[in-house]
Amino acid sequence: MTGDPSFFSPKRLLAERGLSPRKRLGQNFLIDQRFAGRIAGVLPAGSYVVEIGGGTGALTAALLAGARGVDVLEVDRGLAAILRERFADAPKVRVFEEDALEFDLAGALSREAAPRAVCGNLPYYITTPLLERIVGCSDVWETAVVMVQREYGRRLSAAPGTSDYSSLTVFVNYHCRVEHLFDAGAGGFYPPPAVASSVVRLTPKRDRDAGVRDPALVLWLSRAAFAQRRKTLVNSVLSSLAAQKVDPNAPLGRGDLENAVRSIGKDANIRGERFALDDFIKLANALHAQGFRVPRQI
Repeated sequence: MTGDPSFFSPKRLLAERGLSPRKRLGQNFLIDQRFAGRIAGVLPAGSYVVEIGGGTGALTAALLAGARGVDVLEVDRGLAAILRERFADAPKVRVFEEDALEFDLAGALSREAAPRAVCGNLPYYITTPLLERIVGCSDVWETAVVMVQREYGRRLSAAPGTSDYSSLTVFVNYHCRVEHLFDAGAGGFYPPPAVASSVVRLTPKRDRDAGVRDPALVLWLSRAAFAQRRKTLVNSVLSSLAAQKVDPNAPLGRGDLENAVRSIGKDANIRGERFALDDFIKLANALHAQGFRVPRQI
């Protein structure tokens, strides 16, 4: 039962079942009901929600207040059993004992009408691949509210030229608007994590491809530019090309690349870490106009 106080203490709940937090799975269970309510409160009312990592159900219970349905993903068999017991009388909740990296997230969301949302406390050890999967299917959801390590949250909204700025920043910001909502201290979790957490909201940019000749080229350039971030953008991109077996019909010489960088008003010796998203778009458009396409491995 969602309101049963016997479910409010993860420590006692796990102990009664002979379970304990699994560090390998990055398990830190949310225990602050007010904090869970704040997260749930920023989702659109009446949303269909996919929750990643249900744990013992603190966030699931909060989501029920405003959601029309909640599909909870929980890879841990013992925790999945707790969730099924806790929400046995809540027909809006379905528990899937599945790995979020293997679950058909796009399929589940595309079968539902808007508004649709993704929510959850992303395990630190798979934050990047999970986030890439979520953002990669942003065409089929309207809101994503995720909890990540605070340092990771900074990477998502980092400015060009800062140490936190990376190809991940470019990728996420190409697809979505990023908002830092609030932070959470270690005291709201059991066991307390070693670092603070941040809650971030992502909203898809439906017009992201406007004025972009080749979206795939934008993201390829950003990855190549950061592959060796201490090098200039030109050298880093050329090194990435040299390291791959690529289609010989898509050549890109140093002079071509330097001219393209200059054509958008940048110094040919600039580092990729100083390129803003708009700069990557302009460079990709310039290279596309020269006939360059994303290299295909052969």
